[in-house]
Amino acid sequence: MIELELVGIHNDAEHLVLMGPDGERYRLEIDEALRAAVRRDRPQLEQVRTEGVVRPREIQVMIRSGSSAEDIAAEFAVPLETVRRYEGPVIAERQHVSQQARALTITRQPGAPVLADVVVDRLASRGVRTDSLEWDARRVAHEPWELVLRFVAGDRERAATWQVDLSARTVLALDDESRWLSETEWSPAAGARRHLSAVRGGRVYDVENDDPIDLAGPLAAVDAGLASSTDEGRPTDDTSGTGDADRTEALLDQLAVDRGVRQPVIDEADETDEAVREPMLWEDPPPAHPPASHPDERPDATILPVPAAATTSGANDEPPENAGADATRDEETEHAPRPRRRRRTSVPSWDEIVFGAKND
Repeated sequence: MIELELVGIHNDAEHLVLMGPDGERYRLEIDEALRAAVRRDRPQLEQVRTEGVVRPREIQVMIRSGSSAEDIAAEFAVPLETVRRYEGPVIAERQHVSQQARALTITRQPGAPVLADVVVDRLASRGVRTDSLEWDARRVAHEPWELVLRFVAGDRERAATWQVDLSARTVLALDDESRWLSETEWSPAAGARRHLSAVRGGRVYDVENDDPIDLAGPLAAVDAGLASSTDEGRPTDDTSGTGDADRTEALLDQLAVDRGVRQPVIDEADETDEAVREPMLWEDPPPAHPPASHPDERPDATILPVPAAATTSGANDEPPENAGADATRDEETEHAPRPRRRRRTSVPSWDEIVFGAKND
């Protein structure tokens, strides 16, 4: 070790001038670490050294994202003991989140299975040792928490990752391994159907292969075979089942055709072929004394009909002059078809009301 001798303060007042045994001069910056070393304040000196490279908050953020203390110490040239001082609380937080996430259900429906149970069952069916499973949780910056499962399958280490939301109690698969391990077509009303089945169209991995295998085609072929065998074993009834199915299909087709088409409205006026007129404000029953502006609507003398007084027998034996004509006209009126009304008829006169005929 070369010993240096203090010469003095540099002209800029920010450096010290040191000189070696050979007379060569050196310049040393005056910083907080040097001041703490001169004061012999070792805790303050260690904190200054740590903050000069990486802060404690940054260390905790990196540990929470999944980095190890060894990696952080090696990357930032920080003593390992300094990093481990801030590691404990973050590791406990990650373990707590991992336990909470494993207890979530795969869906939010009542009675849905727990994520950890489904994953363990599927790995056990693949021959994976369940005691080799390593659960962990991590969070990168302000992103959502992620649940990570590491296991060995096919002589190589694999990892499955889920995104979890503890407040909403939801879990979402992020890669092929996690989708194969957790995603199902589970339904509470499945009945005799299988409760858990792999998602159709998903890509799963083979324990002997590094690349995922697409099983959508084979699964579709198996489903088609099962459907055909079920249809062959089912008894058919040509007289009832086929007819009902045909009628149902015809009804559905007709409903599909008529959907959105406005149906015509049948008007009774069209059947009777009577012209419909717009109501007029002045077409009210005529008053007792109509104004002089409508002389054609003025009725005749307002004489009320009274019973005929008793007359002599000779007068009663003679029929009125127009009796035969009235009877003939009444018969013709009864048998003749009534003309269709096209417009409003005029008010009959008093003679028409009393005698049934017009005055000449």
